Amino acid sequence: MFKKFNPKEDVSSSTSLKSSVQRNIRSSLLTQIPFLTQASYRDPSTAPEENKQEAVVAPAAPTEEEEPSGGKKGGGKKGGKGKGGKGKGKDKEDKKDKDEEDGGEGGDAGGGAVIDEIWPKKEALGLTKCHDRISIFTVQQVPLFFQHFDGPFIPTLKLLHRYPNMLPHVQIDRGAIKFLLAGANMMAPGLLSAGGKLPDGLAKDEVVAIHAEGKEHACGIGKLVASSEEIKKAAKGVAVEVVCWIGDDLWKVDTIGL
Repeated sequence: MFKKFNPKEDVSSSTSLKSSVQRNIRSSLLTQIPFLTQASYRDPSTAPEENKQEAVVAPAAPTEEEEPSGGKKGGGKKGGKGKGGKGKGKDKEDKKDKDEEDGGEGGDAGGGAVIDEIWPKKEALGLTKCHDRISIFTVQQVPLFFQHFDGPFIPTLKLLHRYPNMLPHVQIDRGAIKFLLAGANMMAPGLLSAGGKLPDGLAKDEVVAIHAEGKEHACGIGKLVASSEEIKKAAKGVAVEVVCWIGDDLWKVDTIGL
């Protein structure tokens, strides 16, 4: 699909989608890729910074109480007023922190779903239409998903590397790697050999991540031409139609469109 893709020549138009269209696409993505509904991961390294802030605030309290006890009556009132002022200031800071947790960046990172981390609700979804009825969906010009005709939404390989469990996995043996990286479809023997893996229960046309024996990350993405049971029964012929792979022309694109 992206073996000979040139953004300068193959892009026909680029636009920012209407809100209603974006909502429909978001709903379709959540239905097609259930992984996107899972809670996003929050980096625990933020905890020490919060503890550090608490440690800085704590010593201030004794200083405020000591000042009025040794001063004059007027000074005591002044100190009390100052204490009240600081109390209000702290309340404002607490409220600000709470607002940031509820709707700020920290809140999105900690409590949102994966889809919100990939595509924040405040960000517009861009559509870049290409030749051969290929649509590429972007956020801040970064390609995230693509679609051929009215087919399923497929994550880019770079996005899949960020979220390896987004798609079900199949695995090819070492001998099939060079063919995959040349854009060839994957044959059944490469999945059914000792170095290959084909899980049960996968349906025809299901989008899968293509892993390779001895490699950490997926090397490509494809669609099953038949169910896993049918592929195992036939044990020959094409098993996975490859749609993108490491090194293809989409892999080389960092930004595109608006």
